[in-house]
Amino acid sequence: MNIILPKKLNSQEPITIDCKNIVVIGANGSGKTRLGTDIENRYNKETHRISAQKSLSMPKEVSPKSKLRAESEFLYGNFNENNPSKNIQFKIGSRWGQNPNTFLLNDYDKLMILLHTEEYEESIKFKEEYKPGQGTEKPITKLDRIQNIWEYVLPYRKLVKKAGSIETYPIKTPDSRYNASEMSDGERVIFYLIGEVISVPENSIIIIDEPEMHIHKSITKKLWDEIEQERIDCTFIYLTHDIDFASSRQDATKVWAKGFDGTSWDYEILNDNLELPEQLYLEILGSRKPILFIEGDDSSIDYKLLQLIFTDYTIKPLGSCQKVFETTKSFNEQKGFHNIESFGLIDRDRRTDEEIEHIKTPDIWVTIVAEIENFLLLEEIVKIVAKCMMKNPDDIFSSVKENVISFFETEAEKQALEHTIAMIEKIFKSAIDNSAVKQFEELESSLNKFWGRQDFKDIYTEIKTSFDKLIKSKDYNNILKVFNNKGMISNSRVASLCDLNTKNDAYLNYIIGILKQNNKNSEAIKQAIINKIEKTT
Repeated sequence: MNIILPKKLNSQEPITIDCKNIVVIGANGSGKTRLGTDIENRYNKETHRISAQKSLSMPKEVSPKSKLRAESEFLYGNFNENNPSKNIQFKIGSRWGQNPNTFLLNDYDKLMILLHTEEYEESIKFKEEYKPGQGTEKPITKLDRIQNIWEYVLPYRKLVKKAGSIETYPIKTPDSRYNASEMSDGERVIFYLIGEVISVPENSIIIIDEPEMHIHKSITKKLWDEIEQERIDCTFIYLTHDIDFASSRQDATKVWAKGFDGTSWDYEILNDNLELPEQLYLEILGSRKPILFIEGDDSSIDYKLLQLIFTDYTIKPLGSCQKVFETTKSFNEQKGFHNIESFGLIDRDRRTDEEIEHIKTPDIWVTIVAEIENFLLLEEIVKIVAKCMMKNPDDIFSSVKENVISFFETEAEKQALEHTIAMIEKIFKSAIDNSAVKQFEELESSLNKFWGRQDFKDIYTEIKTSFDKLIKSKDYNNILKVFNNKGMISNSRVASLCDLNTKNDAYLNYIIGILKQNNKNSEAIKQAIINKIEKTT
């Protein structure tokens, strides 16, 4: 469907987009609601707008009216019995109280009246048309459709239709029914939103302001997927500041609302062809802080820790190291559009000093420890935790150091093997020139030459010898630099030594608690970690 958007700032003509659904995303105060109102005024007859400011007071019971009156009062807020065609002319005054941008929409009772009116009429029609033996099909009413979606989205609860009212009960206790007006805000708003969309005429434009409000994130996508599927004839326009919701509408055209000066909107229609992942791109648009792309995900130690270290950055986990490289490069190539600095932080892993030197991109930072978890075992951090737990910092760190070195000694051979494998993979990739290989014979020749000139034992021996030296010299910092093992914190016994719980990441959570205090200790922890990050030049 073609939708005409209002004039853009410094533009003479409105912009028309051809799409099925639209998501307008922007910060509070960016003019999303007023943009929705503008579209409603432009397509007044076929548009039904659901505002963010709405009453969720569900009536305990209602009485049916004539269908024509119930529909008109639901859609326009009024009913002109003498001239029904004029109902729409009073929509702004009746439905929106002459203030469509900020008026508290209060139409739950009108929705319920319309639903029960249709239920009543369909029941009468079915009764009158029913003839024994002719197999007359039972009608599916709007309330039936609402009930199906509501119970699908909230499978632990059931609805019961009564004369003029709705009841509900938990699925495990069917005898504990109560009036649906007593449901939680989330349950009532889900019923309301389904009912509003189900009840609009065919081929309507439906504008929903803050579609995620009062709804748990785990079911928001599921809810709107079902609603859209139920009304595939309609065009949905969502107004939101929620990144996750915007990203969940995968087939919708995304419009970034930047601002509104009282007469014109500053907005951009986002390009679907950008290399950046859509969710990432949308998320970053809402922030003017520089971006730090990291490995891991939202539940990883990387994210939990680094968002408290780099508080002046938007932290975005991307999963793999390669993704950090690719996205940092891609995002900086779009800098002319968004003017936001971005950097990538990667674990050192099993990279050598020479490899780190060859990372020429100044936007990529590298940890001077093998992985993020090793930050937690830095001497400064261990001593701060010990001091906070009323322990002798020097004694605690001495024990932790001995435990880590001892653990590294038992794992040295395995670690040397893993580093050797990583080294061979890198040598192999650099030795085989994919662009020069055109036939299998050329590949076979390259492989034979590669394997023939390698002395893999020398690689292993050199690495193992370097590890033995670290153990002999008790070089704690350089052990943290090369030791990749998720069991380090556990085997260091730092938690038990500090009288902390040894389960459920208690040591990590204690450090996070210190970082949140914004005091001398938190600043010392931040600085200790920042000092162990190498920024390439």
